[in-house]
Amino acid sequence: MFLLLNEEKLLILEKALQNYLPASIKTYGTILNINRGKISDLEAVVDSWPNFSTVICRPCMKDETNNLVESTLTVFSKDQSSLYHLLMDDNVVNWTTSFTFGGIDTSFLELVKDVAACKKFTISIPNCSRVMILEEPEDLRDITPEMTDVASRISCLDPSHAQIVNRNWKFGNDDNGLQFVKSILEKFPSYCVLDETDNPVSWMLTYQYGAMGLLYTLPEHRRKGFAKLLVTKMVKVLQNLGQPIYCFIEEEN
Repeated sequence: MFLLLNEEKLLILEKALQNYLPASIKTYGTILNINRGKISDLEAVVDSWPNFSTVICRPCMKDETNNLVESTLTVFSKDQSSLYHLLMDDNVVNWTTSFTFGGIDTSFLELVKDVAACKKFTISIPNCSRVMILEEPEDLRDITPEMTDVASRISCLDPSHAQIVNRNWKFGNDDNGLQFVKSILEKFPSYCVLDETDNPVSWMLTYQYGAMGLLYTLPEHRRKGFAKLLVTKMVKVLQNLGQPIYCFIEEEN
């Protein structure tokens, strides 16, 4: 049993997920961007309403694509049993095509493996990450006077910069990565530091679920404070948009 949420219920869900932060932060960020019209190809399914235990954001069944944004499932659950039944339901999850779990609590990994085995589906877990949340953004230090000149070279990225971002992304450097980068550059905040020839040398993007990421500085431009500048800029932008400010740190870091 599942329920596909309409626009009215999605607004209610957004507010309800705030009560489960930080555990719900990735799903909350996704729903927030759906409600703001930034994402048009995802929909939300719950196990029950209004007292839900599990939320799955999935590709719209009527318009499935190979785009990595739209082929991502984002999951929040308070209950293993309800999550299991939703994942087992072929009307909820299409196990005949490849997709990515764009964030699921590590306590549910064995459950996901069990469901995948039942569906004869191969699953890989490339890495685990920890959520880092900036709860008091006003405590972030402002741009110092000596960095004012560099700050004046901060600019927005656009899809024409997708190649250089994808080429230097550890999960990219292929056509799928390029399409993914183009998609988030078109829809979500992203900033870079330009050099004297107006080429990006350091950049930061935001994912469809609102997290800051893909932070990178070309090796020859490191140790100049560019990353700190971009984080400061992005925090202020996300704060003004009323979005949670967070990122994911891989365990090996």
